[in-house]
Amino acid sequence: MPDQSPSSRRFRADSCFVTGGALLALLVVGGLFWAKYNMSTVKEWRGGNAWNLTYEAAAVSGDPRAAAVRYRHNPDSFRKDFRDERLGATRLPWHTEANINTGAVARMEVAPAGEGQVSCRILLDGVRVVAEGRSPAPGEPAVCEVTTSSTPEKWPTRPR
Repeated sequence: MPDQSPSSRRFRADSCFVTGGALLALLVVGGLFWAKYNMSTVKEWRGGNAWNLTYEAAAVSGDPRAAAVRYRHNPDSFRKDFRDERLGATRLPWHTEANINTGAVARMEVAPAGEGQVSCRILLDGVRVVAEGRSPAPGEPAVCEVTTSSTPEKWPTRPR
């Protein structure tokens, strides 16, 4: 018959407790590493990955109006199709927010009224400028274009 002394039972209970705690800690740490390195894959599986961009247009010289403003957006972040919006005469400065899917082209074109000059900018989350443009000559449109990062939540830094 095995020894059933209180010290041997306590030793077995302590070793089970330590082993269980170590296994639990290993599972938690492994889960955190998995989540860190696979979060973008999980987000791609669930669909609906889009960047929130702000389109801005301003007058540089001349009439503070644009003859036309065109910009691209994704009406549904769960689908790859996009829509190009066209606005007629628009008072400047002007801005709007739009969602653009990961890996898609964000594009804006601003045609000045008359012989004026205009500028455009595309901002990530309303803060970081990711594209900008200016009329190359009076009466010429300003064009801004950028391809969004294909990795959710990881926009590459712009070279300076």
